[in-house]
This record gives sequence, C-alpha cells and structure tokens, in this order.
Amino acid sequence: MLTRREFIRTAALFALAPHILGEREREIWVNDVHSQLNRTRVRELLKPRTREELAEIVRSASRKGLPISVSGCRHSMGGQQFATDSICIDTRSLDRVISFDQEHGLIEAETGIQWPKLVETYLNAQSDTAKQWGIAQKQTGADTFTLGGSLSSNVHGRGLAMKPLISNIE
Repeated sequence: MLTRREFIRTAALFALAPHILGEREREIWVNDVHSQLNRTRVRELLKPRTREELAEIVRSASRKGLPISVSGCRHSMGGQQFATDSICIDTRSLDRVISFDQEHGLIEAETGIQWPKLVETYLNAQSDTAKQWGIAQKQTGADTFTLGGSLSSNVHGRGLAMKPLISNIE
C-alpha cells in the first residue's frame, strides 16, 4: 500500500504527464446553453472579427477538407449547431450594424449582433428624426440571440399571426 506522500507524488505526476510529455492536445468542447445535451468536441474554436477573417477561415477549412460548424450564443437545443472535429466559428465578434437606410427602414448588420445591440443602434441612429422605424416582432424568450442564429434556426416572434423572422429579410 502506498503512503500518503507516495500517493500524492504519483497523482501529481499523473496529472502533469500530458503537459510535460506533450502527448495530448488540449481538447475543445462546446455545448448549447440551455439543455447542455449537445456537448461536442471541436478541432478549433475560432472567433473572426471581420468578414475577411471569416472568409479566410472558410477557405482554409475548405482547402483542408475540414467540416465547419457555426455558433453564436449557442441557444439551439436540437444538436444541429455543432459537428464533431469541425472548425467551429463563433460569430459573436461579428456584431456591427453596417448600414441603416432610414428612408426604407432597412438595416444591414453582421451575423453575430445580438438583438439588444441591434435595437439600440437603430434607435440611436434615428433619435432626432420625426419618422421612426421599429421592429414589428422579435424572437421569443431571451434577448441574447444573435441575428444569424435567429435566422438560421427560423425562429418565430411572439405574434402568432406573424410569419417567421426570415420573412422580413431582403
């Protein structure tokens, strides 16, 4: 039987061995926020900050024949958002409003923008105008959904008589 000292020494060496020997790469796991039922190991978790960075990630993965999965705030609970050993692209840094056409009420925004920032940005942009635009409906539940996630999962708003949000996209 091991003494306490021998046990602690052995346990410490066992815990440090992968780091010392460099035999095991750090594993990256992602999961959905609510159910936590879709824990998936991904090859890389990348966070592009520009459309150019995003395009380069996609080109690189394509050249290497690697699958891509895309996530925003990770609220999808159906397991559809992650692929094992994929390049997982976290879009939350792509969160800017590109343009706002006040005459026609059209907003161009990046995929990772969350609803509160989108609403705040267009309200601030028209604070000094007589004619103000609004959003007829928003997704149900939490506000911390990305625009891209809302559209890709075909979310619906609170109004039962209204179409899914994607029907408002040009």
